[in-house]
Amino acid sequence: MLSKQIKINHLSFQYQNHKIFNDLNLTVNQGEFILLTGNSGSGKSTLLKIIAELEPKFSGRIIAGSLTQPFSNWGMIFQDPNRQFTMATPREELIFTLENKLVDRSTALKRIDYASKKTHIQDLLDRPLTELSGGEKQRVALSILIAMESDLLLLDEPFANCDSNNRKFLLDSLSSLHQEGKTILISDHDFSGYKELNPIVIEIKDQNFIVTSLPSTLPKIETHFSLPDKKQQNNLSYTFNSFSLSFPNKGLITSTNLELYSGAATLLTGENGSGKTSLFKALTKVIPYHGHLFFREKDVKKWRKRPYLAKVGQIFQNPDDQFLNVTVEEELNFSLKYNQNPLLNRSKLTSLLSKLKLDNLDKQVIYSLSGGQKRKLQILVMLMAYPEVLLLDEPFSGLDQKSVSDVIFLLKNYFLNTEHTLIVISHQLNQIDKLCDYHLILKDQKLFYTK
Repeated sequence: MLSKQIKINHLSFQYQNHKIFNDLNLTVNQGEFILLTGNSGSGKSTLLKIIAELEPKFSGRIIAGSLTQPFSNWGMIFQDPNRQFTMATPREELIFTLENKLVDRSTALKRIDYASKKTHIQDLLDRPLTELSGGEKQRVALSILIAMESDLLLLDEPFANCDSNNRKFLLDSLSSLHQEGKTILISDHDFSGYKELNPIVIEIKDQNFIVTSLPSTLPKIETHFSLPDKKQQNNLSYTFNSFSLSFPNKGLITSTNLELYSGAATLLTGENGSGKTSLFKALTKVIPYHGHLFFREKDVKKWRKRPYLAKVGQIFQNPDDQFLNVTVEEELNFSLKYNQNPLLNRSKLTSLLSKLKLDNLDKQVIYSLSGGQKRKLQILVMLMAYPEVLLLDEPFSGLDQKSVSDVIFLLKNYFLNTEHTLIVISHQLNQIDKLCDYHLILKDQKLFYTK
């Protein structure tokens, strides 16, 4: 039996007039494990979508060369798993997927049982997908590929919103699938955990491929934070008084008393599903809470929604939820029209777009940008809105380390001052102490400061 091969022959691809790849050549053999690396916007997501036969149909176009993809039973996990779910619960999503594959009921039930046990989602099967954390959703997405018995797995930054435990679990699951003979292509900025998998590492750089290797050593991430000084009592942003949170019927935070401080950036960490994003939803009046939560010494429940949300903004986990226009140019012009940030004008914005490598993308449809490009544009847009408090939910996902550094520069120089507050949810801890002053942990339903 002949081994299947994905063959890319002298392939060139572009969006509108923006060329992404130029004269690419690559052969992927059946059973190989390929790790794709490269800067944000280099084309990792685009390559996976081309192999999945999505891009030529829905956005960009192949302008030269060809691609042969012989796998008929393949599956893909997107950077944002919400984009691939259509049903209400994981169980319904699995059933719907297998019905579309014309799998009979008896076989489908066996596959669902096997896939859910392999990905540890038995307790999630009947929970609404909207209530799951990013890491939990990625486990559901992987379970669907396993239930489909996909021979080719395409994974686009699948660990972007995962805590370290979920990341290790998913990598171990991929290792097991690879040993079963699956062909795997995955994009990632983080090399941790791949050494045992011995992948073929391909860097996308300057519109082409470079076969490289994993670094021999990975930098050890060490963070150092201060504990809040009680002398700052006159500089409070939020005060929690006997505050507790449940959503929808799951206890997330027990009775808590603490303060969040103005003019500072606070990191919020915790395992997937611990309640970090739900806390943000409580801070933005999306879901109810118990006890008291004061903003600027006024109970949040007594604030009218419109004036409150003019002062408290959020950068969503999914950048697509943030944009109001179609092209990059339209979105920036709209934001400039209502710009509240005295540090950002059109001239300064032009300079920052160049620094962020977002220049020359004016005419591009926002939804055709890479995950990292969307993230940087999303942050720029919210900086122009300039609320007093900015809640950032995984703002570094999909970003290479240079882009992380650039985003930290933006937040420190064009937002943070004595009147503005940042609260940051992040599993990406490299460089985070260059931005954040304090560190809050949500663990075992308790919210507390730590060094």
